[in-house]
Amino acid sequence: MTSLLTGPLASWWRGPVADRPAVHFHEGGEGRDVLLLINGWTASGLVWPIDWVRRLEEHYRVIRIDNRGSGWSRTAPMPCTITDLAEDAAAVLRQRRARRATVLGLSMGGMIAQELAARRPDLVERLFLVGTRPPTPAHLPMDPAELHAALRPRAAEERWPDFIRSLWSRQVGPGFAEAHPAALDEIVTQTLRRPTPQHGVLGQARAIAAWTGPDKLKRISAPTTVVHGTHDPMMPVGNGHRLARAITGASYVEVPGAGHLVPYEAPDVLLDQLLSPVTGGA
Repeated sequence: MTSLLTGPLASWWRGPVADRPAVHFHEGGEGRDVLLLINGWTASGLVWPIDWVRRLEEHYRVIRIDNRGSGWSRTAPMPCTITDLAEDAAAVLRQRRARRATVLGLSMGGMIAQELAARRPDLVERLFLVGTRPPTPAHLPMDPAELHAALRPRAAEERWPDFIRSLWSRQVGPGFAEAHPAALDEIVTQTLRRPTPQHGVLGQARAIAAWTGPDKLKRISAPTTVVHGTHDPMMPVGNGHRLARAITGASYVEVPGAGHLVPYEAPDVLLDQLLSPVTGGA
């Protein structure tokens, strides 16, 4: 029986060194089908809701990547592009002998997932794009004040848990942080297990800023579901609308009141989508 592994042993590689991906990953679950989770800016593969992942592992073999710069991939080659991160995802799937996978990308992870689906359609069974945006220039930019807040350094007198909580509390919908303090506690704990250093934060930010080419969305053939919160402060909800229109056959699910962290704010919405039969697509 496999378990929810969250340390270096979870990303143990088999085979010769030349076959190793550039990034680490975490793997667990009893299912035959593979679910690849790709997280967003600054977040490692640890920062997913624990109970939600365990429920998914009842149905899938779940692989969670530490993108370059985060988690146990903090020393992976940098600088990098979104294309590099998509190739990392493909390399992980190849190394784990996954012929095809359901791929869910959140925020920056959704950009990586789009790139993967456009470049390697043979690897993507289904595609879920959560709280993300299309490539520049087809996107709606975020509020500069939110970017400034996300990049602010920790004050000398500020405790690390308080600093992390203040950053993530801005990403959820109105009232969620106050109503669900345990969810924020979990995010803080997961983040502090393997914090992303400043060079990783900036390296990933540069990759996001340099990502262009909305025409590539025409090459996505996997059945696609776009999920977006109405109160997403990082990725204005119009980005979800634009993605759903740009990808042939995509379906769109809007989550009223949710912010940027849909897996924490509305886990059952995503579970329902991930465990439902395939619909839509080209």
